[in-house]
Amino acid sequence: MLFFSILLSITPTKAAFSSFIIPGSGDLLLGNKSRGFCFMAIEAGIWFNFYNSLKIEEKFDKISRNFAIFYASANPYNNEKKYFDAMENFLTNVDYNEYIKEKARKLYPDTLDEKIMEERIKKRKEYIEQYSYIDPDSWSWQTQKFADTYRDLRKDKRRASQRATNIIGLALFNRTVSFFVTYLWGKRVSVNLKENEIEIGFSF
Repeated sequence: MLFFSILLSITPTKAAFSSFIIPGSGDLLLGNKSRGFCFMAIEAGIWFNFYNSLKIEEKFDKISRNFAIFYASANPYNNEKKYFDAMENFLTNVDYNEYIKEKARKLYPDTLDEKIMEERIKKRKEYIEQYSYIDPDSWSWQTQKFADTYRDLRKDKRRASQRATNIIGLALFNRTVSFFVTYLWGKRVSVNLKENEIEIGFSF
């Protein structure tokens, strides 16, 4: 009986935490249906837009990959994000590999110490082998226009991803507002089950 008494006790604090988990639910527990349904509607709209943004991101990701496969002869079996990211800024994998070689030289610069230089040359080779793209991962854009179109598609993908991230922040904000609104302005009602009676109390 004690368990049910604790479970069914409706206090501002419990209602507020309920609203933090499901915005508006605490208001419903406290009898404020209009405010409760308002927060729930907002929450539903937030998550609808979140999943819609994920779908848009997925759509542009698929379109951009297929575009690269068709117009740049990209490897259809390589699903690494960094592989398709590299195609945004380099017309061919040869250009990209030259960039990797230059980056390796900057990371492991020349030195007059022969022993150290020998080790750095080894590191350069390892870096180049790790990050370069060779067959079957080579690519070559047919025209600059196709490369620009691909870049725009990837930008649209990232925008959708960023929008989804922002929406998560909005959902957290909605929960926070619902929490404080429920706690500060909700009806202060408590229901406690006793052995032979139900006790209802109000606190303000």
